[in-house]
Amino acid sequence: MKMTLRFFVILWVAVIAALSASCDSTPSEPSTPVDTTSVRFSNVQTDSIVKWLYISLDSMKVVDTDASPWDIRLPYIYCCGRTKAIPIQLNSGTNGKGTVAGAVVTARFETVSGIPSGVTLRTDDTTRPVVPLAVLGGDSFFVYDIRTHTLRPSPDKTLLVRSLGGALFKFSVTSIYKDAEPNPTLDTPISFYHFRIAKLKN
Repeated sequence: MKMTLRFFVILWVAVIAALSASCDSTPSEPSTPVDTTSVRFSNVQTDSIVKWLYISLDSMKVVDTDASPWDIRLPYIYCCGRTKAIPIQLNSGTNGKGTVAGAVVTARFETVSGIPSGVTLRTDDTTRPVVPLAVLGGDSFFVYDIRTHTLRPSPDKTLLVRSLGGALFKFSVTSIYKDAEPNPTLDTPISFYHFRIAKLKN
């Protein structure tokens, strides 16, 4: 009888200890998913002689000149407030010999998974650019900060592009300043492109 009683006492103590441990344990926070679908580029430069930075979306790389297949080109940006617009151009229309088409959508890069309803991709033209040149207003791809006289990419704009190879990509610029300085001034080194690319399902 004593052995049976002792057994139940030990069992009861073990159960209480297990329940106490489970109540005191703190559940671990779920890990933040990592976006492995996009390719990021940082501090990519062009100079005042070359004038343009050429990007091939199909190969996900910066190419040397317009003699290589390219889809998007980014202009050299002059310092000290001399740049009033940033003409991002596609290889089509009056900008190039290709047939690249695109459209700017009002959505954050992370949320874009395809061509939204009602959006039509079109070829580029200097008289009617796909990416707006204006730095003021709701359609601006870049936003002018009147307090600091600096330019920042709009976080709510994403460029959709149908490449030379026929694939669909999304593209966004995240900074144009060296080391992606979060609080740039007129003295912050400029024309250091930070951008990201992701391939989408057609």
